Amino acid sequence: MLSSESGYPLPTVDNIDEVKIVKKEVENRADRREKWSIASPSMKRVVDVQIVRPADPNAPAPMLYLLDGIGGNKNSSGWVNTGAVKNVFANENATVVMPLGAAASLYTDWDKDDPALGTIKWETFITKELAPLLESDPSLHFNDKRGIGGLSMGASGAVRMANNNPDFFNAAIGISGCYSTMDAIGKQTVNLIVGSRGGNVENMWGPVGSEKWNAQDVNQNPQGIKDMAVYLSAASGAAGDVDIKDYEGEPFYNMVAGLYLERGAHECTKNLEESLSEAGAPDTTVSYLDTGMHNWRNYEAQLQPAWDDVKHALD
Repeated sequence: MLSSESGYPLPTVDNIDEVKIVKKEVENRADRREKWSIASPSMKRVVDVQIVRPADPNAPAPMLYLLDGIGGNKNSSGWVNTGAVKNVFANENATVVMPLGAAASLYTDWDKDDPALGTIKWETFITKELAPLLESDPSLHFNDKRGIGGLSMGASGAVRMANNNPDFFNAAIGISGCYSTMDAIGKQTVNLIVGSRGGNVENMWGPVGSEKWNAQDVNQNPQGIKDMAVYLSAASGAAGDVDIKDYEGEPFYNMVAGLYLERGAHECTKNLEESLSEAGAPDTTVSYLDTGMHNWRNYEAQLQPAWDDVKHALD
């Protein structure tokens, strides 16, 4: 659970008062992948974002935001590193957007700066700063549709952000995430994520159990995503032969962590499924895998069915 990234809290710049593109860099021309550096007034720093352009440069295309897990990679998204985005979106007309540098943040707006994690305003950055900037770029041919998804911490953040902004997003994807902040598993998951990088959860939404913590609990009130296209998935945590092979040579606790974290995500996903069913959500798909652990083999395999399931809402 310890981050391979260093350098947090990320340094801030107080005089950033305008959202603007600082730099564009072509990372891989064949994959249509670029890295844009965005000056963010809310985050008080320059935020790097990886972007994969649509396959047809002249066709209208939606924006799909994909969020990382607990490590919140600073240099390259896990979705890129595993090849999942390259494989799934090789021929798709969608602009895939992957913000970087979000370790242990839950992709939310924090009330206070945190000594360990810094200034965190991810919801404001994505919905109020980044999205308008990208959508105004004529080369991306934005079609007025937006989706957001993620894995693990990114799944929790994506579904929560979609629920908070029902008039902004059209689809949400949650892979192996936890969507409550107040039930027993959800509360412990939040504490685990933030605490794993030395953060203080009270700098995020105030005292545990406060009105703001309750407001961020999607299970209690899923009305924001009720009418969206929603895809959720989780594995059982049971290790199949391929999972056992994956963990060969690693410390035993890595496999134990993968088992228990995915079991928790499975329970969290069932709880959200029940809440959405009670709310009468008409366009929700939930996929449960008989085997699989809390790792990239599981996450990347779910991106294709997730995209296939929600893209009708983004056309």
